[in-house]
Amino acid sequence: MAQLSLICRRETTAAAAGGPVEVDRRVLVRTGGRIAANTAIDINDPGPGWDLLGVPVTFPGFTEFKETAQVFRNGVIQLTGTSASNDNDVYFVSASGNIAFEYNLVRNDVVQVWKFTQPTPSG
Repeated sequence: MAQLSLICRRETTAAAAGGPVEVDRRVLVRTGGRIAANTAIDINDPGPGWDLLGVPVTFPGFTEFKETAQVFRNGVIQLTGTSASNDNDVYFVSASGNIAFEYNLVRNDVVQVWKFTQPTPSG
């Protein structure tokens, strides 16, 4: 059996006009069974059936989620939305780090949540 090894650490990249941008990344690997569509998933503490990598990621509101997050499922970028009524791939549920997908997640799915922020002048 092959073993997946990922290292997720905070990275800083140069943005074209706004200076450096920090990227906080959370990776979730589904080791359990199917998760039904529109089920809230706490990306920082999803419970049994998940392996976690990276740092905790939270969004104070749906606007920040829509503007600063990129979500990938099995390497494919997902269209983010602010609620279930947007009919997008993934949407914001609550500030603690809960998101939901508009379709089922299954065993071996890899979900990555990237949050982009510009550091303050003090660091």
